[in-house]
Amino acid sequence: MDYSFEADSLANDLGYLSGRSRALENIGWIYYRQGQWQKSFEYSEKAYDFAIQANDQLQAARLMNNMGALYYEQQNYSMAIQQFKKGYELATQVNDLATRIRSLNNVALNLVQTNQLDSALAYASRSIKLNENAGSPYLTSFAHRVIGDVYLAKGNYDSAQSIYYRALNMAQAQGVKSFEAGVLHRLGNAYLLDGKFDQAEKILLYSIELCSQNGFLDELSKSHRYIGLLYEKTGEIQKAFFHQSEYLVLNDSLLNKANRDRLVLLQEMFEKNLKESELELLKAQNENQAYRLQTSGRYSIFFAITAFLIGALGIRLHLMNKNVSKINTNLLIQQQKIEEQNLALADQSEQLKEMNETKNKLFSILGHDMRGPVSQVKSVVDLLLAGHLDKEEFNELLHVLNKDIDSVNFTLNNILKWSMSQMDGLQVNYSNFDLRNVVDNSLKLLQGSFNEKNLTIFNQMGSKVEVLADQDLIEVVIRNILNNAVKFSNTGDAVTIFSETDENWVHWCVLDQGIGMDEEQIQLLLSDSYSITKSRPGTNKEKGSGLGIQLAKEFTRKCGGEIKIESQLGHGTKFWVKLPSAKSILQPQAFKGEEEFKA
Repeated sequence: MDYSFEADSLANDLGYLSGRSRALENIGWIYYRQGQWQKSFEYSEKAYDFAIQANDQLQAARLMNNMGALYYEQQNYSMAIQQFKKGYELATQVNDLATRIRSLNNVALNLVQTNQLDSALAYASRSIKLNENAGSPYLTSFAHRVIGDVYLAKGNYDSAQSIYYRALNMAQAQGVKSFEAGVLHRLGNAYLLDGKFDQAEKILLYSIELCSQNGFLDELSKSHRYIGLLYEKTGEIQKAFFHQSEYLVLNDSLLNKANRDRLVLLQEMFEKNLKESELELLKAQNENQAYRLQTSGRYSIFFAITAFLIGALGIRLHLMNKNVSKINTNLLIQQQKIEEQNLALADQSEQLKEMNETKNKLFSILGHDMRGPVSQVKSVVDLLLAGHLDKEEFNELLHVLNKDIDSVNFTLNNILKWSMSQMDGLQVNYSNFDLRNVVDNSLKLLQGSFNEKNLTIFNQMGSKVEVLADQDLIEVVIRNILNNAVKFSNTGDAVTIFSETDENWVHWCVLDQGIGMDEEQIQLLLSDSYSITKSRPGTNKEKGSGLGIQLAKEFTRKCGGEIKIESQLGHGTKFWVKLPSAKSILQPQAFKGEEEFKA
């Protein structure tokens, strides 16, 4: 990266456009390898502009392959194929063999993704034939891997194994570990599908070791998945369960990162199109202004030369002035339309941003809090139905399944409540009710979580604590705050619950002895801009999205109350929920809808 930036600086000083294009191409490709796709897009696009200005077709062909790789990451395979084919055409015009071969390989890879297997085989075979003259082992190895993918998809497992093994030998001979990792899990899967379990186990275990040492997370995830399936087929249930769990954790993390990066890249491309639209509109304004200036200058010259004919030409001047007024009117109308279009584009950009943020929230919740537990349950049920689990093994996993189901149920209830509040479908129904009964019911529902951490509960509330609020919403608030107290408490701690009442308000409090928070974390939790995707793991590494505390804040405010937090790192946390009492003089205001209480 350092050398590339220095090369760009030197090429800029020399005014050497091709040199700048090559330097920026390297920077963009480094960002691509790092997974920073939006930066890769920016630098690759700028490099392509310089290549076009310098009429460097070879460089433009290389950059078409880079842009095609970015469309591949978006899973826009048809657009990626167009970019790679264009790169092949440009490379053919300048007779650059290496770029032609690279383009053919990339077209073949994308054709496999769209299940056009015969076409993919034809492009990969053409690449190998061209490479007989170029002699590039890496490009030949890549083409063989694509052909192996085709044979595997067609069910020709022997041919796939042979091709993968040839590609693996080439990768190992070149010492390219990233490509070696990409071939290993494919070869292991081919052995697995062909029933050659010993060879599959040997290859996949080696793949897991290589990927773990080098941080190849995508290949590591796939290797865990395939060896988990292998152990399931051979009846080694504990090993199968371990590798399936490792696969789920890695795959969830990779999926979430890919979704975030893909959305960022789409947003960058949308903003680029927006800027281009604005530039076109400004260009039209400038052309219109230039026309006005040019017309005015001609009028001045005409007046100077024909001053003595002013009387005879009076009518002509009057007609021309009317024409100028008409032009000015048209310009004002065009300017107004341009401003309206700018406002519409800005509104669309803001709407897209909000939609992406909401989609990110839902993806994060579904990916982290629901997908893992549901997949875990399905995996165990599949093993049970297939007869791979006896009663003793099933009983060992039963408490894990129960915990996963409770987690999914709790998260699903929170998602439904949050979705209703976000879609303005939530109605606040005020009534007088006993807060003590609501707390007791929530404690019963969470009893299993208390027992799991051996927590002692001290409920020091009065026998009857009446409040004025929506009982359903407050049940969600209490359950989420109590669940947080359990989540961040250490084994053997105590949780204390009490309430205080004054003339107009009931102050309900939950005090735990857990890990606590600093002032910055408290302010983040209570702020309006708090994101539901930011949540710390619990003391037993319980995962969460932060949706619970967000719901507690929103629902408490809808009922006219507020939440306060007192905490210190390492010394526990005190949650205060302030609600109108049943005897409050503010009671009549509660029935005005969702307005906030004002003392």
